[in-house]
Amino acid sequence: MMKKIVWLAVIVGVALVAIYVKFGYNGSQFQLRNAFRYVEAFPIEHFQNATEKSCGIWYESGSGDALVAGKENAVVKECFKEAFAECAVKNILLVKDQSETAEKNISYSLIRILRKNDLNECIIQNYYEEVNLAEPEVAPISYINTCTVLTDEMERSCEPLFIKDARKDKLDIGPTLNVE
Repeated sequence: MMKKIVWLAVIVGVALVAIYVKFGYNGSQFQLRNAFRYVEAFPIEHFQNATEKSCGIWYESGSGDALVAGKENAVVKECFKEAFAECAVKNILLVKDQSETAEKNISYSLIRILRKNDLNECIIQNYYEEVNLAEPEVAPISYINTCTVLTDEMERSCEPLFIKDARKDKLDIGPTLNVE
């Protein structure tokens, strides 16, 4: 009888550890969903209210040695790439927190696969918002755009030309010296 109780306790312990690692462990999909539940950004609100299946949340914070990433980032991106290849109706939320770096910004991007078009290309829609924490008085960069190309940097998919030009100009300007 005592042997059965010990085995039952071991099985329950292993099950509890497995449940914790799956749902409560830092960076798990469950933890990320709960962490972003109350964030006020339109890509996150649309993600929370989406009716299509989701590949999950891809999350990255910090830089260099202090990089914190979602536990299943590779799986989430691979799921979405496969869904795009098949044009299966799914979505992915990409969150990149660089608030501790020199850039001091946070970007949220919800990419949804809508359907195939007349040319049999997969139509995607990107809900994007980027907040610059160094300049809180400046309005965030935000857009909703559709396209048929999924770029390697997924969060930059469907980026409008005026945003690309503004980013390029920002990089080209750089620091200037006043010589008198």
